[in-house]
Order: sequence, then C-alpha cells, then structure tokens
Amino acid sequence: IRTLRALGKTATMVNYNLETVSTDYDECGRLYFDELSKERIMDIYEKDNAEGVIVSVGGQIPNGLAIPLDEAGVKLLGTPANMIDNAEDRMKFSDMIDEIGVQQPKWRELTNVESALDFASNVGYPVLVRPSYVLSGAAMNVAWTDDQLKACLTEAAEVSQDKPVVISDFIEGAVEIEMDAVAKNGDIIAAAIHEHIENAGVHSGDATLVLPPQDLTAYQKERVRDASRKIAKRLNITGPMNIQFVAKGTDVMCIECNVRASRSFPFVSKTMGVDFIEAATKAIVGADT
Repeated sequence: IRTLRALGKTATMVNYNLETVSTDYDECGRLYFDELSKERIMDIYEKDNAEGVIVSVGGQIPNGLAIPLDEAGVKLLGTPANMIDNAEDRMKFSDMIDEIGVQQPKWRELTNVESALDFASNVGYPVLVRPSYVLSGAAMNVAWTDDQLKACLTEAAEVSQDKPVVISDFIEGAVEIEMDAVAKNGDIIAAAIHEHIENAGVHSGDATLVLPPQDLTAYQKERVRDASRKIAKRLNITGPMNIQFVAKGTDVMCIECNVRASRSFPFVSKTMGVDFIEAATKAIVGADT
C-alpha cells in the first residue's frame, strides 16, 4: 500500500481478520471488513471503480479466487489467473515440472484407491497425499501403511472436492529449501534462498528458517536457482513467488510453488535489507523496479 501511494495510486484493502496490522485504517485509502468471496470482491471492485485487483499478498484464499474473478471479468494485476491455477492444481503443476525438466519426487494422480495402493507398493512407504488449492498442511498427510493411506484419501477427497489430489513419494531425512523471489514477466529480479533447520516434513508455518543458508552446497543452491528460473518463466510470474524444494544427496526436488507472498517475505526483506514487496508491487503495476 505504501509503495502504491508513493506511485500516486489509491489502495483499497479487503480484510476479514480484525486482528492484523493490515486493518490499520491510516494505511489505506479505503478499508472493508468483509468476507473474501468472489461476490464481495466484485461488489467492492465495481463500487470503487478499481483499475485492478492484486491477489498475491493475501495468503491462500485470494489465490483460490483468481480463476472465478478472472472469469467474471475482473482485471487481475500481476501473474495471470490461468498461471496461478497451473501452480495450485497439483496435477497441472507436476505435469509442468516434468515438461520443463525440473526434478520432483515420484508422483501419480489419484484416480482411485487401487491406483494409490499400487503406487505406494511400487515406491515404498511413506507416501504423501496432497490436495490442490489448500494451505500447506490442510488434508496433506503422510501415510505409512495401506490402512493409513485409505484414511488419508478420504480426508483429501472431502477437502479437495473437484480439485485434483496427487500422491507422491515422501523423502525421509531430506533438508527443505525455500526460494523467495520476485519476478517480472517471467524473469526473476530479486531472490533469496533459505533452508529449514528441521528435516522436510515439518509444516513450513512451524519450521525454523535460517538465512543465509548454512549447510547447502554450491551445487544444491545452483540447482535451486536453475529450477526457480525455469518455473518463473514457464508460469510467466509477475510479482511475489515462493518455491519449496527437498534436497537429499545430489537430488534437489521441487515440491511446491506458491504464486504469492509467503510468510517468510518480511523475514527475508529485513534480513537482506531489500524490500521484496516494494519490488513486487512495482512489477505488478508496471512501474520501474
């Protein structure tokens, strides 16, 4: 909002959480306490005669609204809605990762229980069940036995509804690496690699991060950079992005890409002394970065 104000633009904030600093009415031109739904955003968009909507700084819920808002004729600023969908839809993302030559854990689309059990017997337990369009961790489960896998599938199907569910090999004893970055028209313009203290498998909201990374090899960091460049280009990202990797030995595998600001963006900005959100905002509205 401060960057937009400096660029001579007025910002409207829509927020349903009264407890956050982003509800400080002194910061934005207009502030609405309302639900984050397609209908309410449409009402506000039309009432304020807005030139566009930014969905990449509001967590997981706005990402889920990208396609419905785009189909309703709302102008989304930043990464195109269909590319947000390509990142959020597990099937599309895994297909895309294979297509551009980025390594990932073995995976399969879940069509029925039998195919899931067959996959688990081939790669060996544990396996990870991952629904689409959920905040990391929601109905995402590690199964160690056939019975656990069947239970996980039921929960994932309930959460995911019409969205694809993917089963993948769970890599034990791996280090988790994150890449926070800002891209403009598919080219990365700011980036930071940080590593998790805990092994991969601890939800990133509970994990401890360290920046700069202490135990990653030059080879691992270069693999992360190369994969991030390919993903940013393929998704034509403009704005913030967060990519998660697991590394074990010489394997550096991509597990997820969020086309939005992550919880670690402020941490990275303060540690590096570079305002990632300012850079992302300028990229999104087409200002010089």
